[in-house]
Amino acid sequence: MRHFLRLGAVLALLLLLAVPAFAQGRVLITDPGGRLNRGEVEQAARPLLNRGATVAVYIVPNGDADDFTERMIDDGVGRPDGTMLNALIAIYVAENPPYSEIAYGDDWARALGINENADAIRRTELNPGLSAGDFTGGVVSALGAIENAIVNPPTPGGGTTVNFDPTPVVLGVGGLAAAGAGAFAFTRRRRTAQARAAAQQRLKDAREAASLKITDLGQRFRNADDKAKFDAVSYAKADVNRLATLQKAVVANFVKAQQTFKETGEQLDRHEKPSNAQLEEAAVQYDQVSVACDTVSDELAVVEQLRRDLDEQARLAQEELDRAKKA
Repeated sequence: MRHFLRLGAVLALLLLLAVPAFAQGRVLITDPGGRLNRGEVEQAARPLLNRGATVAVYIVPNGDADDFTERMIDDGVGRPDGTMLNALIAIYVAENPPYSEIAYGDDWARALGINENADAIRRTELNPGLSAGDFTGGVVSALGAIENAIVNPPTPGGGTTVNFDPTPVVLGVGGLAAAGAGAFAFTRRRRTAQARAAAQQRLKDAREAASLKITDLGQRFRNADDKAKFDAVSYAKADVNRLATLQKAVVANFVKAQQTFKETGEQLDRHEKPSNAQLEEAAVQYDQVSVACDTVSDELAVVEQLRRDLDEQARLAQEELDRAKKA
């Protein structure tokens, strides 16, 4: 009996020790300008991560609310319908035009939604650091305030009521005009998210269609090349030259289509975060590749049919020869 009690106690202890690991969240930092001390931000986010939160911090040179939404979708923490992961806590700062925002998932609504607490933290904790040029300090302070709000949630109707003023306010001489929409603009985000998702799906479909056609053509060209090895011993010299000329022209057109496909992908990769218009432009180019592949397919079909015709002529000639021998 004591053995089972001890075993139960050990298992219970192991479960308790394992809880933090199971609850462990993750942190995502986008900071192309190197404004943040990543170590300090990750350290400040640790208590939230231990609660299972996904913490995303974006410090970007240019952006707005729509850019914020698109980045969350691209990172997999926002959804195409404009909502976000329940465990998400996201801080966004754009330097030009000046914009800051704190967004959060349903798990933290009690701490950050009551009394528009997220916006209060943005104004009183995040923005002062941004204004002074201390981006790390602003983000660290905001993360600490969010953790405190989770531990000590605000009381509905209590505390300071935030009256939103959309006019940018410059905080400090030469500081950052850190103004933004404190409330989560669900309708606008949903429209933006849906447009982004549609653009990404459009690109995906166009790229996959072009890729599939290139793959299919590649196999057909390999078959054609294998057959071409025997042209010289199978057909008359004039027919061999005709086949070679036709196939060379078709191959050249196929190479052009492949090159366009490659260049389209490379051009898209040059953009850190392509706009919807750039995604559409790439999709159109992939569509053009598909059209070019259809043309190449028709041209290759002519070559394939010519070989079949020549093979049939050779077969009939051989049958005629065999009959003549038997006669």
